[in-house]
Amino acid sequence: MLSHVLSWVGQTMASSALAIIAFIAVRSTSIGERLINYRLEEKIAALKHANDEKIEALRSELAHFQDRGRRANELEFEALVKVWHGYSDAWLKTQQAIVDYMSFPDLTRLPEDDVKTYLDATELSDVQKKQVLQAQDKSQMYSKIVRQRTINTAGAAIYEGRLLLRTNGIFISNEIAKRFKEAFDKLSAAYVEQSMHLSGGRGAGYEKSMEVLDTTGQGEIAELEAILRATIRRG
Repeated sequence: MLSHVLSWVGQTMASSALAIIAFIAVRSTSIGERLINYRLEEKIAALKHANDEKIEALRSELAHFQDRGRRANELEFEALVKVWHGYSDAWLKTQQAIVDYMSFPDLTRLPEDDVKTYLDATELSDVQKKQVLQAQDKSQMYSKIVRQRTINTAGAAIYEGRLLLRTNGIFISNEIAKRFKEAFDKLSAAYVEQSMHLSGGRGAGYEKSMEVLDTTGQGEIAELEAILRATIRRG
């Protein structure tokens, strides 16, 4: 009888021990899983934070590049407009210097008072007016002075255009800057040719001037206009 009791007690204790061990194992496993999950969540959160910072940095960098791109396009557009205006002005004034058609009365035959009245209505300086009045051939002197003024005006416009290209050329493409430089070189050659011809016929000829003179609308300025239109539309 005692042996049965002891056997039952032993079995009960063994079962209880197994239950306790199983409970501890289960609890240990649950705690371990929670600990692992906690550590994993910490790493995921840290990784997400780091990735968020990288994404924000990339977004900031992209916005910076986009802003620089927009600004570069704006600067290019402004530079092209300035250089185009400068070249157009120089081209027109060089055309005027080449053609230089003048119509005025025969000043040599007019009474001196009438000549003075006529000269006062012009843009000639007092020194230039005096030169005309003192000249034996007043018409020839007047024509020469007016022509010199026209040529000088073209030279000044070419200089201003070159200066615009020099100061704004950094914002436009090398190809377009080169085309403008070549175009200004042609204007300069025509200007020098006209100046030399006026000063006494040295180097007389109109080869360079004819390269600039455009009567068809298909010359240098038309080509440059087409290039600029395409560039602006593409931008």
